[in-house]
Amino acid sequence: VKATQLGARVVVLEKGSGLGGSSNGTEGMFGWGSSLQKEAGIELPLVAELIEEELEYSNYRIDAALWKRFITASGAAVDWLRDLGYEFDRVDVYKGEISAFKCYHWWADEKGATMIDTLAQEAERLGVEIITQATGVCLMTDGNAVTGAYAHLQESGSYLGVAAKATILGTGGFGLNNALIEQLTSWDMTYGTTRSTGTGDGVIMAEDVGAGTYMTSILPRTAVEGYTVYDEIAIGCCDNPLLFLNENGDRFMNEGTYVTSYMALYVNSIISQKKAYTVFDQATVDRFVSGEGIYSGWRTYKPGMNLPEFQIQLDECMESERGNVFKGNTVEELAESLGVDSANMVSTVQRYNELCAAGFDEDFLKGTEYLTPVETGPFYAVRQDPSVTNTIGGLDVNYDNAVVDGNGNPISGLYCVGVDSCKLYKETYNYAMSGGLASYCLYSGLNAAQHACETPR
Repeated sequence: VKATQLGARVVVLEKGSGLGGSSNGTEGMFGWGSSLQKEAGIELPLVAELIEEELEYSNYRIDAALWKRFITASGAAVDWLRDLGYEFDRVDVYKGEISAFKCYHWWADEKGATMIDTLAQEAERLGVEIITQATGVCLMTDGNAVTGAYAHLQESGSYLGVAAKATILGTGGFGLNNALIEQLTSWDMTYGTTRSTGTGDGVIMAEDVGAGTYMTSILPRTAVEGYTVYDEIAIGCCDNPLLFLNENGDRFMNEGTYVTSYMALYVNSIISQKKAYTVFDQATVDRFVSGEGIYSGWRTYKPGMNLPEFQIQLDECMESERGNVFKGNTVEELAESLGVDSANMVSTVQRYNELCAAGFDEDFLKGTEYLTPVETGPFYAVRQDPSVTNTIGGLDVNYDNAVVDGNGNPISGLYCVGVDSCKLYKETYNYAMSGGLASYCLYSGLNAAQHACETPR
């Protein structure tokens, strides 16, 4: 849309049958200095305060110059959407104590699909040529310059080439590509799961023409292998602050981190161990199935809701002999089934139960309301496995969103936008600056279109 506004003729090659990708599932975007904030009378923090938040969060390893560019342009991206006729629901914080600033612009109905619909309608009005079910397979080149792209047309099985003065990649990450994840991150995906649809097409095509790579972080969750993050076994075992033990039978974290810091820091703690198990007793199962309900949840799952399928899914998983759900009539039996030192695990559980009885977690400072003892057999342990919501980063780009080679030199005619180009984060996404990734996708698209039209190949 932006490139067409600037006078370019645009052809969109879309791999899916519809537009928008994972942006359809987002809830809103970050924005600083928007007209919506001014209308709401919100007193904005200094840009320096927002940058300081990111610097402290990342141990000063982020690119503050990039953050300054992004933050100061984010409000303009909000206003650009409003100028197209898009109506946001409101601007506020994201999730109460999780979000640090009133910079979260909620999509209409809290659904990114409403924003995508507005862009799609505007693209159609402007005459953008959109070809769906067209999978990018490789880039056209002339010497060291990129001169267009080739796509595979899924319906006919034929191939299409589009010659262009500028080619902009926006292929949605590589959350489905375990090999790329292990190549560009420290994540072990042996038991990994994903909710992503990205297979790394843009990264692979660009690497083939000499692009440099730059991995920053993953938008993470944990899950139970064989189930999705929406299944009750995952909600109960991964999103609730029960007792977590590692492969040695030691407790290693404040299990309430999911509630107080949302998913990113929580997952960092989980993957710091070789294995992490959620350990609980039958009383907890009964509470979740038909009693007081869960302590915390995600999306449609709210505190106090029941998980009627929780026991069923635990039993299913054990019967499948997948090797990630364990049960014992005693803690000793449970430890033996896990292959964990029995004496150490018994000691750990006893210590945890003492803290629960005292009502204060002096070991890891978990909130008193989450101190749930493990004392009513039978006992369960469920392995938590990494789950990729999306990757963040992949291709190295400069401040114009032009793709650069391994030496940092721009590849003529090639740009990258969205998650594949995002270098904002160092390893861990910051939910205190909620909506930053969705906002960056818009910022990078506007930025790449501007520079591609100003300096076409």
